[in-house]
Amino acid sequence: MRARTAAVIAVLLLAPVTACGSGGDKADPAACKAAMTKQLKDAAKGSTAENERPAACNGVDDKTVQKFVGEIMESEIGKQVDDTLNSATAQP
Repeated sequence: MRARTAAVIAVLLLAPVTACGSGGDKADPAACKAAMTKQLKDAAKGSTAENERPAACNGVDDKTVQKFVGEIMESEIGKQVDDTLNSATAQP
């Protein structure tokens, strides 16, 4: 599970670097972040994750996409930590 999570993190961290934002497209940052979150969740489930920026991110600048990567990873890692702590058995 940790190897898969690390692979997903790598995919998302590389996504902003491997694609250039095009200024001609209408940017929709909210749709971009939602698509990136879905891409992470699909990859974590074992679905094939592409090492590409989602189409919804066309027109969104790299700095914003990188910000989204950080926010998404913080949220998802926080959820995993909470799940792990909640499922741990109490030690006397």
